[in-house]
Parts: sequence; C-alpha cells; structure tokens
Amino acid sequence: MNQGNSVAFRRDDGVRQDGGLLLHYPSESRWVGIFLAFQSQAWHTDDVTGHALDGAEPRPAHGTGALQILAAMVNPVGTASEAESVLLINASPAALDLTGWHLADRLKNLCPVPGGQLAPGATLQVPMTDGAQLGNNGGQITLLDALGRKVHGVSYTRDQASREGWTVVF
Repeated sequence: MNQGNSVAFRRDDGVRQDGGLLLHYPSESRWVGIFLAFQSQAWHTDDVTGHALDGAEPRPAHGTGALQILAAMVNPVGTASEAESVLLINASPAALDLTGWHLADRLKNLCPVPGGQLAPGATLQVPMTDGAQLGNNGGQITLLDALGRKVHGVSYTRDQASREGWTVVF
C-alpha cells in the first residue's frame, strides 16, 4: 500500500495506489484478497494527497485498539430485530469518551454508540438502532471513532448467524 508513509518516505505517498493480490478459486466460486502495508504506514489517509491524516497513527495489529467489538447478538429469539446488539469492551487502562462514536453494519448504516465515559475494562451493550441491522446470512460490524475512522471491525458467517438466540463471540 502506497500511502500514509512516515515522514522520511512521505514523498512516495499516492492516492488509489493500494497494492494487493487477488486469488480466485473457481471450484469454490471464491475470491481471496491479500493486502500488505508496512507497520509504519498510517491506516487513515487523505483522499487527495495520500498523506497520513493529522493524529493518524500507524495501524495497530488486529484487536489491539482500546475499544473493541467483543460479541454480538445477531439472531435474537423470535422476530425481534430490535433485540440485536453489539458488545464493546474498553481493553485499555484508561477511561474512553465515546461521544460521537458509531457502529456500522454491512451496508454502512450507522448506529450511534451511547456517549459518555467507558471505564477501563468495562463493557457496553449497544442496541442496533437507526436502521442498522445484523444480517442472518452473515455480515460485518465496523466500529467508527468520533472522526468516522474505522478502529475495529469483525465479520461473522451465515452458520454463526443461524443459531437463533446465541451470541457470536469474536
């Protein structure tokens, strides 16, 4: 990936110069994408220059962020889609202000995370609202910070979602 470089290599930044390898498995009717980046590159970049956004740090390893998606009630018992929810955990040693944070479903519909402080080690169950839904055929859940940047994301399969009333743990 050719953007969000450290200051020493900033001149190499480019827009839409993401590198990847796509593999097709015809017998399985499946595609696999492999995308690589240096650990020193920022994940959140400017769409015009390719430079790291102010305050953007290099992308942490999966699951190492302060706030993470821990589990989700994807397929509640019955037809009560209003019972769908996502469980977040503050994995850091500091309180986090969740004002302005959102969850996004596979279709990028947003659901607000209740604002306020979340204590270290505390969890927060967020009911899916505002049209955001967790599909029973598999899906994705994305956690966005107050600036709209992706800080964590998970996916689940059709098999995981088919178990009515069970919580999917990530």
